[in-house]
Order: sequence, then C-alpha cells, then structure tokens
Amino acid sequence: MEMFGKTPCVTFDELVGSGIMSQANYKKHVRDGKFRVLRRGGNGRKAQIAYESLPEAIRTAYDARNPRAKEQLTQPQLPMNERLNSDSKAVEFFKRHTPKITLERQAEYTLNAKVLNAMRAKEADMTCRHSTCGFRNKKLVRNTLLTLCEHLRRQYGHTLPRSIPRLLEKYDAYKRYGYQVLVNGNSGNQSARKVGAREGRLLLKLKRSRFPVYTDMQIFEEYNRQAEIRGLNRIESPQTVNNYLYKTSIKLWWYAAVHGEVAFKNEFMPQFDTKLPEMPNTLWYGDGTKLNLYYKVYDKKQKRMVARTIDVYEVMDACTEVFLGYAFGAENFLTQYDAYRMALETWKVKPHEIVTDNQGGHKKPEAQAFFGKICHLHKTTMPHNGQSKSIESAFGRFQQQVLHKLYNFTGQNITAVKANSHVNLDLVMANIAQLPTLEEMKEQYIHCRREWNDMEHPTSETGMTRMEMYTTFNSPNAELLDAYEVQELFKLVSRDSVKYSKQGFIFEQNRRQYRYMVYAEDGLVDMNFHIQNVGNSFHYRYDPQDMTIIELWLSTPSGLVYAATATPKVVIHRATADRTPEENTLLFAQIRENERARAAHHIACEELMLEECISEAYVRLRIPRPVGISQKGMEHYREEYADERLIPPVEFPEGMGPGTYEETYGEEEEDEKEEAQGIASVGEYTKATSQLTEADFYQSFFNN
Repeated sequence: MEMFGKTPCVTFDELVGSGIMSQANYKKHVRDGKFRVLRRGGNGRKAQIAYESLPEAIRTAYDARNPRAKEQLTQPQLPMNERLNSDSKAVEFFKRHTPKITLERQAEYTLNAKVLNAMRAKEADMTCRHSTCGFRNKKLVRNTLLTLCEHLRRQYGHTLPRSIPRLLEKYDAYKRYGYQVLVNGNSGNQSARKVGAREGRLLLKLKRSRFPVYTDMQIFEEYNRQAEIRGLNRIESPQTVNNYLYKTSIKLWWYAAVHGEVAFKNEFMPQFDTKLPEMPNTLWYGDGTKLNLYYKVYDKKQKRMVARTIDVYEVMDACTEVFLGYAFGAENFLTQYDAYRMALETWKVKPHEIVTDNQGGHKKPEAQAFFGKICHLHKTTMPHNGQSKSIESAFGRFQQQVLHKLYNFTGQNITAVKANSHVNLDLVMANIAQLPTLEEMKEQYIHCRREWNDMEHPTSETGMTRMEMYTTFNSPNAELLDAYEVQELFKLVSRDSVKYSKQGFIFEQNRRQYRYMVYAEDGLVDMNFHIQNVGNSFHYRYDPQDMTIIELWLSTPSGLVYAATATPKVVIHRATADRTPEENTLLFAQIRENERARAAHHIACEELMLEECISEAYVRLRIPRPVGISQKGMEHYREEYADERLIPPVEFPEGMGPGTYEETYGEEEEDEKEEAQGIASVGEYTKATSQLTEADFYQSFFNN
C-alpha cells in the first residue's frame, strides 16, 4: 500500500501479482468502473487504485494478505543500513574555530553535524516526494526525522539532545546558522576566564604605557587600583597578569611598543631558509665593522697614552668566506671604493652579484654608478636584517677563532654571551704602553686576515682551505678581467659639472683643490680647445688613486660625450732666479704661441670683415692691432698667414668663413640656384665677355 496524495492506494502488483485476482478480472473491473484508478500504469509508472474503492471481497482478501498495511503506511520507513556522509567543511570549521577546540570535541561536533546533515537530506527527499504526489504531511516528516536521529544515535552514539523540543530547536538553528550552533558556549574555557575583554584592555594599556613605564608587578598593582574605580574584576595574583600578557595572542599587541619595531620583526615575522652559492665569485658581500684590536695613541688633550680602535670595511666571497679586499676607516663611499678596488685589482674578476647594506655611502648616485660597473647585479639587504648577510656570521667566527688570540683584542660586541668573548679591560688598561701603534695594529690585522683565508673551510668535504677553494673554482656567471678593464672600472664620473675658464679646469675634492689644463703633444696649451671652450662646463672622469690625468666630458641632450684629456696645470716660478732652464723654455714658448694665436685670429677676423664690407677699407675708423704686437710684426704674421704657415687657433663656424657666403633667391631648390658670379678685375671682365655668345646675351637679357 502506498499514498497517492492523501489517498491510500494499492498497486497492480499487489492485486494481480499476489494472486488476489487474475489479470483479465482486473481489466474487467477497470472497464466496468468497479475500481477508482487514480494513476494508470505504463512508461515505468505503477498503477495506483484507491483502497477504499475496492469491492468488499477484494478488500477483505487484500487485508488478509497484508494485515498491517494501513498501520505501516503511517510509520516512518528507514533503511536498515543508514550511513552518514563525510563533511570536510565541518572538519575544517571546528579545526580553525576560535577559541580553539580540543581534538575530542572536534570529533563530537563533526559527528553531530553529519547526523543533522542526514536529517536535512531525509527531509528534503520526503518533501520532494510528497510535492510530486501533490500533498504535504509535516507530521510524518517530523516523525521520520526523529526516528532517524534515534536510529543514528544507537548506531554512532552522537550527542544531539534527546529531548524532542530541544532537538527540533537545535535542528532549526542548524539550518539557519550552520556549524556554530553545535559549539558549546563553554568551549575554550571562555566562561571561566579571570581576565575578560575590559580587564584585558586595561592590562594592555598599562603594558604599552611609555609615560610612565610599568614593570609587570607595577602593572598588577596599578590595575587593581584602577579596577576599583572602573568597576572591573579584581585580579588576585600577579601570575594571572603575567599569564595573560605573555600569551602570544596578547603579546604581539604590546611587543613593538615595549621593545621596538625591529625586535617585533625579529620575534614574529617569518624568515627564509637560504642556501649559499656553490661557486666562488657568484656573490660578494661588503660590510663595515669595528676592527676589534686596540692600538695606542697619544691624546693631546689628556696628555697621556690612550687605547683606541678603528673601523674596517671588508669584501668577502660568500661561497668560500675568503676576505678579498679591505679598507681602514669609517664606512663611507671612499672606504667602500678602496675595498672593492683592492678586491678586483687583486683577483681580476668581476663578480656576478654584490650585496651590501643600506648604510654608509651605498645610496649615493656615484656609489650606485660604481657598483653598477663592477658587478652584473647590485642589491642591498633589508634594513635591520643582519642575519640575511653571511658576512655578519663570518665576522663573528673571525673574531672568535683568530682575533681573540691577540692580547689587544677588544672582545666581541656587548651582546656576546660567552665570558671569553669579552675583553679583559684591566689587563689592557695596565699595559697601554705595550699596545701596538696604529701601523703595527694594521699589520696585525693583515696577518690575521691571511690566517683566516688559509684556514680550512668549515663545509669543505675534501679539507680544502678557503683560499684553495676560491682559487680552484670560478662561477660561470663571473667575468674575468685584464689590467686595462680593471683600470677602467675604477674611473668615476663627477656628479656636478665644472666650468672651464681661462685659468683652466679647477675643482675641489675632499677639501683639496685640483687645477688642470688641456695640452697639445708639444707640451703647450691646446689653443684650439682652450679658446673655444672657455665658459663651457664639463663633467670630469677620474681615478681617485691617480689624479695625474682626467677626462673632460661634455653634457649633451643624448648624454655625456668625450671632449678632451687634461693633465695637472704646469706651474712656473714667478722669480727669474727660481726658474729652471726647462721652465724658461716652456714659458717663452707658450708666450710666443699665445701671440701667434692672437695674431692669426685677428687676421682671420679681418678676412671675414672684408667680405662683409666692414673692414678698414669701408669705414672711417682704424681697427686696432692685437695688444703687444707691432705694425711690423703684424705684417710679418700676415705674410705667414698668406703662405698658410700661420693657422687660426679656431676654425670659423661651418658655412661662415671667408669664401663660403652664398646668396639665395627666394625658396628655389639648391640644384636650381645659379652659382654666384662676379668680377674683381679688368681681366676677369674681358674673359667673361669673350665666353658670352649672342644667344646667351639675349637669354640673360630676357631673364633679367
């Protein structure tokens, strides 16, 4: 028996298949209308006949065969092997729930969620089937769900409420709010907390306070004082305050305020595991540090010998830990330049990558340009992240393994824990006179560097020393250099331009003045360059360790272009008695060259004025001669100029010299312009007319 809508029905199989009546008899009853057929069979459908419309005899026979059919129709039917489906979302929810839930509770809540999921699935299935049949029976659905819940309790042992009202309330809440309704309100001991949200806020405020700064015990006392005023719960034990403040979830909210942002980053931020290069010259590190050796020096103010230290900048190969180059002095661009220059000149190899910190002069434009030339890739470490440079670790081991052997060792920095990492200051102060001088201390340090480089590498499987590893292998990404390439790498370009004047090229660097001049091959001033560049500004390219020659570079819209090479300006004694024969020869040769240059320039200007009709022949005023040159001397220079033995120091601008003037006629094309013609003598007139034909004459007449 089945329900069709709200009507109990029997099926064709129950009547014919059970032998209550034959198929022919069944069809006859249907034709005669003795049955009320609610749904005909066919196409997979079962025929449904209303139970109440069956004839008395057939209904009695059916009841005899199915005595509990009507009773079972109103009872929920469940499969005997009902299984629960997994719910990964529930597992993930309870695992990540805040406050945290124990593993046993997570399993309990997940089982309850799967039971409620089964109940929801059953409800949806029954509602869908009832809707298909055109009726709704909420009581039947509810009873089925309650029966299913108890069946699953016996089978799996879930902990959903046994009370029907509480179970239905939990079920309805679950459908609306999800997994959260299954979590016990006391989970995570929230109900038994001694420090609530308001209490915790006050404790956090006191811990972060900088004016004044409280100790943990003072926080406990100050909290209880303010708690009475604010109406907060009193805390009975200082340990409760400590337990609360030093939980990680609370600690992170005051740690930076108390210890600083750097300490917060080092305490809480994740760090990478990195692997050092496997080949030399892949990565170089550079860093400045205190040179941990004392030296003696006389202090003029205190009038006694005192102990001092200096700084050193080191360049190290990351793979082999070989110290490649160094420079004494505070960390700035000059010491960096000297250290890297020593490294490249010694080993003649250009590393693939250089890593430095953000201190010193690394950020200066000249430093950026310098590092860009001496390696393929230059990077700086993250600020306040010393652990990202292995050179820091190498410095520490260098101090522990090598420098500590010397009696004038200053000890490691103040954060070192081991007792032997600190200096015996009493011994040093009692023996200041026995300390080495600055130069002797530098020799000590050079010897210690050599010892470090010759020590066995800590990770070498073959027992090779650091130096053996460095000289045996080489990175394929590194670039070998020759002497000329090394020399070119260390030439720097000035940041600012300098104006070239009649005195030459003069600039100051490191509080020292440098004076240069551009000379020709004969040792005299290059008048061609000098005269036409007075007042122009140039950048200079120089070698800081060899200032005997510099290059002048002119700034153009497309960049710097080479102009000339300058050398230190020649200095000549003013007093005749102090001058050497060589100085006299150079002095008078330069004076003569200056005079010839002025005369040649003057004569060239006369040529230009003559073509423009503004020379002495065309005006009433006389043009003065160059100062210091007589009339006879000018005549002599004019003869040399005519014979091309005297050449102007500077050529005329292009297209402006004598004989280059061309008259233009409107906007005609260049190839259509007539060549300018003229006569300057009777002979030229006679020659021109002798070549003129009658046709040419008339053509010229009509054109004009």
